[in-house]
Amino acid sequence: MSMDLKSVLTELKRERDAIGAAIVSLERLDRPRNPGPGRRPNLVAKSVANRANGDSRPSSPAPREE
Repeated sequence: MSMDLKSVLTELKRERDAIGAAIVSLERLDRPRNPGPGRRPNLVAKSVANRANGDSRPSSPAPREE
């Protein structure tokens, strides 16, 4: 009977750790995301640069129909 109690405790501790990890992950998702200083993502930087130069075309041309 002592072995059963040990295995139950071991399983409960594993579940507790998994629940704790899930809580931490959800808390991270709930935090507001404020981008810090640094470079902009490449896609955003390209589209802003194109508009600043007077280019109103999309950054990737649409496929031509034949």
